[in-house]
Amino acid sequence: MDFNAEQRLNLPLNPSLSSATITGRNFPEHNCSKTVTFEEALVVVEDLVFTKTGRRLSEAEITVLKGTWNDCDYEEIAKNSPYSLNYLQRRLAPQLWDVLSATIGNGERVYKKNLRNFLEIATQEKYHTQPTPSAKQVTPADNSLQIIGGQPPDISSFYGRVQELADLEELVTKQRCISLIGVPGVGKSALAAKLIAALSVQSQPRFDYFFWKSVSHAPLVQDLTAELIEQIQTVEPSLNLPDYTQGRITVLIKQLQSRRCLLVLDEFDALFQKNNFEQRLEYETFFRRLLEDQHQSCLLLTGRVFPNEFDSLIRAKRSIQYLKIKGLDTDAAMQLLAAQGLTNPQKCHELIKTYCGNPLELETVGERINYFFGGSTEIFFENQTTFVSSELEAMLDKMFTQVLSKIERQIMIFLANEIASHSQSICFVKLLTNINQRDKASLSTSELVKALEKLERLSLLESIKHPITKEITFTLQPVIKKYILTDRQGLVHTSDTLPTLAIAS
Repeated sequence: MDFNAEQRLNLPLNPSLSSATITGRNFPEHNCSKTVTFEEALVVVEDLVFTKTGRRLSEAEITVLKGTWNDCDYEEIAKNSPYSLNYLQRRLAPQLWDVLSATIGNGERVYKKNLRNFLEIATQEKYHTQPTPSAKQVTPADNSLQIIGGQPPDISSFYGRVQELADLEELVTKQRCISLIGVPGVGKSALAAKLIAALSVQSQPRFDYFFWKSVSHAPLVQDLTAELIEQIQTVEPSLNLPDYTQGRITVLIKQLQSRRCLLVLDEFDALFQKNNFEQRLEYETFFRRLLEDQHQSCLLLTGRVFPNEFDSLIRAKRSIQYLKIKGLDTDAAMQLLAAQGLTNPQKCHELIKTYCGNPLELETVGERINYFFGGSTEIFFENQTTFVSSELEAMLDKMFTQVLSKIERQIMIFLANEIASHSQSICFVKLLTNINQRDKASLSTSELVKALEKLERLSLLESIKHPITKEITFTLQPVIKKYILTDRQGLVHTSDTLPTLAIAS
């Protein structure tokens, strides 16, 4: 599961190391700053890197940062860590300096000798200055495109998605709201950022400027609306916002009527995962008004799940469309693996198939192959296993503990065991018959249909239509099958299911 920088300071780099090693206590403390601690700097830089790239710093990167902070050379850093000198100095460090140059460099190159200076400056700016939210305001005379609000993820290593980008460029001219839905790590946020980059270089731009906001923390409707208004307003005097939510939404819509803006709300599905029914209802009303009232802006939403609250908007034929984002095509995925030094065509194709082209999953397995197997896919496949990334594992933990019903869990377990035994997708009739027989249940056709629709909507299973018979069969991605069959935390196989576990590799 994922952790923030403060939590990760106390996590072991590997099972054999103590927490003292992780926090750098084995490194000699040189020239310690009296005003900024490494822990403060790490929290700040990790937040900045995550905002820029959409990923957290790895434990190896934190090790290099801690050692550099304490003025240790690479040999000393490697000696006090589980990583080799060659890996830290030749492979990891150059990439880390690239990321930090783009994140905290302010146009300058960040490297080992000046890292601490840049970290201290970034940390002091974070804790001792309060930049005004509207620092990037747009004046009527300013026709340049602007990105205001948050920072999109880094797209310097973006692969493929040619057709998806072409489709999105056309959709933003026709739809008032577009939602990108997909599993963790598939590249929804990166695709949205790439779209902004493509739109910004058009000779006749569709939008005057862009707004990027992560709403994973699920702010209140009135707070999000107030922030959007403050960011979008120009040099006109600050508006006295109404105290009630609907009044603020009205002010926001008036601004969207006078300005062409692309509003990106990243991880928007978090807004509908609150237990507070009133807050979910307020957000349903918020989006309904942005879709129904006339304006010339567009909402671009990214999330793991398309909320049920949007079903009525689709049925009412409102200006909304959602796209299910899948993994990279083979060519793009091969480029990603090649960038990691993995070049064996046959083995790379097997990795792409196993991880369904998911960029994050491929990067994760690539890093492990480089670290544990010396970059050899051949050695890895001699000891083959399927990895489940922390992001995907966290999502599945939540699904099996908070979201899925007993019937939906039974379907997932049945599919995992059947696919592990027979390596083929399962048809609807077989699902219905076997689940009823095995569990001595009386599952109706309509109940199974609704459960399968929900599971597919949650990106937990995939359907395959036969090209001739048009029959639908269902299957699981290998990483999801692995999660179910291993069930290390006992979250899948509860006392009301009790299936027989298959052996998972």
